[in-house]
Amino acid sequence: MNTTTTISQDIESKITAFSEALAAGLDGIVKASEIYVAALDESWENASKFQSAFEDKLPASAWKQFEAVGRKWMHPRLIMGGMTDRRKANKVKKLTYSTQERIFNRGKFPLLIAGGDSLEIDLMEATHDQVAQICDGSQIRSLSAQKAWLEERALQREERAARKQHKQTETLPYVIGKGRVVFRRGTALTRAEIKRLLQEM
Repeated sequence: MNTTTTISQDIESKITAFSEALAAGLDGIVKASEIYVAALDESWENASKFQSAFEDKLPASAWKQFEAVGRKWMHPRLIMGGMTDRRKANKVKKLTYSTQERIFNRGKFPLLIAGGDSLEIDLMEATHDQVAQICDGSQIRSLSAQKAWLEERALQREERAARKQHKQTETLPYVIGKGRVVFRRGTALTRAEIKRLLQEM
């Protein structure tokens, strides 16, 4: 038998075994979360009993996630780092469970692009900015809502730039523009300020 074929089959069997173990791990997290939620529904005092029983195995912060998975507020893949970008993951966590399920099943969502066109994108592969444009709290923005969001963001950028320019104009005794310097009345500059002005030009 060819050695290359043997190595290839060996790695394929390891990948298959890993995939099966990972799926079993996800199923285990879901089952454990459902058991925890059932105990909470019996009595909220059970939360501290679970935490005490597993304090050497699980951090206190994990219990909130177990409850979220058990109540189908959060997809179990989000616990296991299903999204490498934490900012994207935080936006996806706020969406409904059915939408999270659609994302992890590689469903496509419309994204408004320049010129009013749209394209269907996979949020698992989208940039943080694209996810921010599509996701609005617990829901997916429509194309018209995305347009309004983009316009609002552009307006905010313009306002920030104007405030920055205004602040700079107020703090400096001069304004540089179009290859010339305009001084305010009564301006006196130190040697260091003149040096800075020449460097800025």
